[in-house]
Parts: sequence; C-alpha cells; structure tokens
Amino acid sequence: MPKRKPPQPEQPSKKPKLAPEESPPAPAPLTKRLHHPQKDTIAWPNDDILELLTKIEANLPQDDNLKYCRRLEKLDWEVIPFKSHSIEACKNTWSALYRQVRKYRLLREVVTDMKEMIGARKVSKHPEKPKQPWNSYMFFVEEKRPVVVNANPNLHPHLISKKLGQMFKDLSGVEKERYETLAKAARQEYTEKLHRFYEEHPEMIPKKTKRSKPVQFEEGRGPPQKAKTPFELYVTVESEKEASDVPNFIVMKKCREQWNELSDKEKFFWINWADELYSKYLEDLKEYVKDHPEYTPEKIKPVITKKERKIKERCSGKPDKPPHGSYHLFSKMILESDEVRNINSKDLMNYVSEKWRACSDEEKNEYKVRVEQLWEDYHQKLEEYLMTLPPEDRDRIREEESRKKYRNEGKSPVAKKPPPVKVSKPELPPSTLFKYFLKVYTGDEDATTVWKKLTREEKQPYEQKLNEERQTYIKDYEAYLKTLSREELEKLGQSLTNQYSSESESESETSTETN
Repeated sequence: MPKRKPPQPEQPSKKPKLAPEESPPAPAPLTKRLHHPQKDTIAWPNDDILELLTKIEANLPQDDNLKYCRRLEKLDWEVIPFKSHSIEACKNTWSALYRQVRKYRLLREVVTDMKEMIGARKVSKHPEKPKQPWNSYMFFVEEKRPVVVNANPNLHPHLISKKLGQMFKDLSGVEKERYETLAKAARQEYTEKLHRFYEEHPEMIPKKTKRSKPVQFEEGRGPPQKAKTPFELYVTVESEKEASDVPNFIVMKKCREQWNELSDKEKFFWINWADELYSKYLEDLKEYVKDHPEYTPEKIKPVITKKERKIKERCSGKPDKPPHGSYHLFSKMILESDEVRNINSKDLMNYVSEKWRACSDEEKNEYKVRVEQLWEDYHQKLEEYLMTLPPEDRDRIREEESRKKYRNEGKSPVAKKPPPVKVSKPELPPSTLFKYFLKVYTGDEDATTVWKKLTREEKQPYEQKLNEERQTYIKDYEAYLKTLSREELEKLGQSLTNQYSSESESESETSTETN
C-alpha cells in the first residue's frame, strides 16, 4: 500500500495581478454559473417562486425543442424580474431549484416539475402510527436465530437466513400452529391500534383511488374479463371476510402474508382454479374476436408463473427428475447426509469431490447403474402422468422435456455435422488408353499384338470406361483433399511441385538427346 504524503502547509495563492491597463476576465457563461450556485437554500416564499416559474414559462416558445442549456442561453432575462427581485436574484433562485429536479429534459418540462414540487405536500409518517405486525416466520426467526448462530458461528448471515427458512419450511403443521397463533394475535392487536389511531387522526386515513370496473362479458357488450392470477383470486375471496371499513392496503398486506405461509398443496387449489378460468377466458376471447373482427386484443400474458406451474405439476403427480449422472447422485447423497453438517459451506464441494475421487471404479459403476435405473423409473412414471393430462398439456410437457434433454446433454436439436472421415488417397488412373488396356487385359496372347489388331469401334468401350474412371478419380481426390489439414495440404503441394519440376527436366533432357 503506498504511503500517504504528509500534509503540506498551506501556501499563499499566487494569482497574477492584473495590470492597470488590463481588463478583468469575461464572466463564465450563464449555464455554467447557474449549474453550480454557491447556495442551494431558497429564501423566497412559494408564491414568488411560482410567479418566477410562470414568467419563465410564458417566455418559452410553443414549439420549443432545444435542450435545456441552449434554451437557457437564449432566454430573455430582462423581462423576468418582478416586485423587488433583481435579475441576479431570479437567476440564483432558478439555479437552486434546478439542482432539485432531474435533468436532461426540455426547459418547459423542468418548469412543470418545479411547480409540482412546490405545490406538493409531503405527508410525513406519524410517530404514533402503529408498526406492522410480525408474521409467523418472523416469530420463528426471533426464537431460533440465536440457536443457529451459536451452532454455526462462522456461517455467513445470508446462509443463516437461508437455513432458518429451510427449517421453517420443514416444520410440521402442529409445530407451525404455535407461531401462527402468535402472528394472529399480533395482527389482531395491530388492527385494533390502527382503528384507534385513525379515529384520533382522521387526516392520516389513506384516500381510496377510484378504479373503473371491467366490463362484464355479456352478449352485445364488451370483451371478456381478463383472468385473475392465483393470488388475485385468493385476495378476492379473503377480502370479503374483512369488514368494509378496513383500508385496502391492510387487507392486501394481510393476504400477502397469509399467501406466503400457505403450503404448496394449499396453493394448488388456487393455481388450478386460476388455470381453469384462464382457459375459459381464451375460449371466450376467441369467440368474441370471431364475432367482432375489428377488435384487436391486448397482449395475452399467462396468469400462472413458472414456479406456480411447477407446483401444479408436482401436486398433480408429476415425478421429480433424478440426478443426471453418477457424480450428481453421489453429491446429492453426501449433501443430504449428516457427515457434512459441521463442514464449512465454502469447503463443502471440495470435500464432496475428494470423496468421489477416493471411490473405486466398482463403486462408481454402481452409482452409474443406479442413475440409469432411476431414469428408467422416471420415464415410466412420466408417461403414466402424461396420460392423465389433456393433449395440449401433454405436448407442452414433452416439448419441454426434449429441450431440457438437449441442454443437459450439451446438444442442440439441430444435428451437428460429423467430423470429416479420413479418406485414403485414390489411385491415379492410366494416362493413355493403351495403358488402360494393359491394366484390364487378361488374355494369353501378347497384349501389344492384340491392341494393334483392334479396330476403332472395338476400342470405344475401353475409352468410355477410362473416362468413367477418371471422373470417379476426380471426385475421390476432392473428397481426399477435404480431409487433409493445412500442414498436409502444404506438404502435398510442395511434393507435386517437385515432381512436376523433375518431369520437366527429364523431358527437356530427352528432347536434347533426340536433337
């Protein structure tokens, strides 16, 4: 780490003094001075600030499309001052306001935001307003966190929270009942305190926003009502049990806490109900579009998330996938055992990999056989589960399974080209028709004598076969070249060059001797 330099004593500023004849430097542009004011405090009353903004807005052109800096330079500040405020005071007040709003917009937009900022009333939180109650999980964490921290002193706080969440999830219904009773009592106490608080401070009651009710789907009226999500259905049913004077945000917060505490089996009812309503909505929308071709529906979004879809499939009987390999099965068994309970999470995977390397080949083969058996059972159970589904769901799950299969195996649905197979170099066909005849002739007489006795018509079949061999040789040689690497191609080219040179030299020598 570099050493820090000791602080140097302050030196007197060495500013060059201006000569009497020299003029002072020109002032900085207006935009730079306005962007960096000396003070951000605004001493003007709100009425004067609003009047300043109104005057600036009145001096802006209707078709203003310049950036803030350019428009500010062109603004006529001579007509802006009012009452006893000078031009400089107006500029400083504008600079202080400008530093409190977002930038990079038209000047007209900045003025509008400033008006809203001055006229808005910021309602601060009342100190006597009761705090939100704890849910059952918070009571559980308050009780069990010291125990988990003492048992795992070196564990990261994030992992401690994760461990507490898993412990709470593993609780039985009887064990959770005690914490749910505490949470219910806390919610009851909070509701009573909140009612008393609103009676004493009616100005703090949140205003309900009016929402337009969707048009019901009836013949001759609007399009069908959009399907609700599982949570929205749960809120609709639970809100009917609450009193009419309870604010909506309290009902919503209470329902959210209760929804998070529901088990997967309890959520399955609402998920299945929402899925049925969604299917009915699609059918009604299809009929409505058919009767009203001019209607363009909005983008249709599914009401069930991927997590909720998995909950539905699991609760409907879809089997869980087994590990993909022998090492995955081994690591899963080790992580679920008690021998890793006292091992630090950072060293956990190293411990598993060392244990796997210590296994013999026979033990690894046993895990491999078990994985294959698990996958056979999984596919059998999956087919039984698919037969209970409608055709569209069956096709969707099969498509998802095929995509995951390719992804896990590192393959793509599009078949890759196989690597080129090494091909042996083809044999060069005879260079002349006579040489070809010598190659294929099998008679007892002298081949040269027989060749001389052949007529032109008798030689034509041999010429056709020679041409076919040459065409085949060209194709085979091209396939052979494609299998060669770059280095092999360079060597082949060099050898052909040397061969051609030697043949040329021998031909020249022969011609010289003949002459």
